[in-house]
Amino acid sequence: MPAFRLGGRREAVGGRRRCAPLRSGGVKPTSPPVGAGRPSGHRVGRAGEGVEDDLALALELADAAAAVTLAAFGGRQQVQLKADATPVTEVDAAAELAIRGLLAQRRPADGVRGEEGGFTPGTSGRVWVVDPIDGTRMFAEGVPLWTTLIALRGGDQVGGPFLVGVADAPALGERYHAARGAGAWCNGRAIAVSDVNRLDESFVLHAALEEFGRPAGTGVEALHRVVGGARASRGIGDGWAHLLVARGAAEALVEQGPCFEWDWAATSVIVEEAGGQVTRLEGGPPVDGGHLLVTNGRIDAEVRAALTIDPTANAGA
Repeated sequence: MPAFRLGGRREAVGGRRRCAPLRSGGVKPTSPPVGAGRPSGHRVGRAGEGVEDDLALALELADAAAAVTLAAFGGRQQVQLKADATPVTEVDAAAELAIRGLLAQRRPADGVRGEEGGFTPGTSGRVWVVDPIDGTRMFAEGVPLWTTLIALRGGDQVGGPFLVGVADAPALGERYHAARGAGAWCNGRAIAVSDVNRLDESFVLHAALEEFGRPAGTGVEALHRVVGGARASRGIGDGWAHLLVARGAAEALVEQGPCFEWDWAATSVIVEEAGGQVTRLEGGPPVDGGHLLVTNGRIDAEVRAALTIDPTANAGA
């Protein structure tokens, strides 16, 4: 029978780890020393020059957004549908404005690409990619499984490279962050994906069933093949599900599109620094408007086989 460590702030069962929540009243997570150790004995390299300052700013941006979102969270919110049929609330727009306002003061030369405010070009060649509330429907219903996603892209090309990523779940008191070469962290503690390497031993997450049944969806039957081969499954999507993979609580997420850069920019840094992968379902880097597969990097082939997706079909894409 697995042993649980009681009284501590982390529990371990097999290869899984759980990050510790913030204490009541809020204790800001701090960045660990660059080059600190990662679970499983791995060592991480040093982040690029200036990235520590970028990460510190990203955490401040998350604070600015949380001041807006937490003040409004708790009751049901009025939702409107945008032109692409995705939901939005007034709080989404207000939180993004708070982020953009701080960036205008602190990094006026950087560009910004936000889900609500679109793209504002800069002159530095760097772009902040922002989703003020990822999981708007959850937020609007009063369910705390929503996040604020903030990433810094190191070039003008959509899709990366991403230098830092912050995923804040303020209603849960959990904040995740990562910088390239410096590991992934939750509330100041290092996190890593699980060591599970078989689908039949995996906990698999997936987006809402109706998304699989849409004309551009993968198909409910394909999803049934994946979850039917897994040890267990649950319908949990959005950025929160990415983080569950990063922290080793789940092995895979099958996410239906359309997903855009702001949906994966921040979480891709965190998941990859934790040892996992964020790709298209068919393999290769994510693209605007596509589907996502987030895994611990060990069961990708089995998931794609169950979906009957040939990973070589887009090898040259």
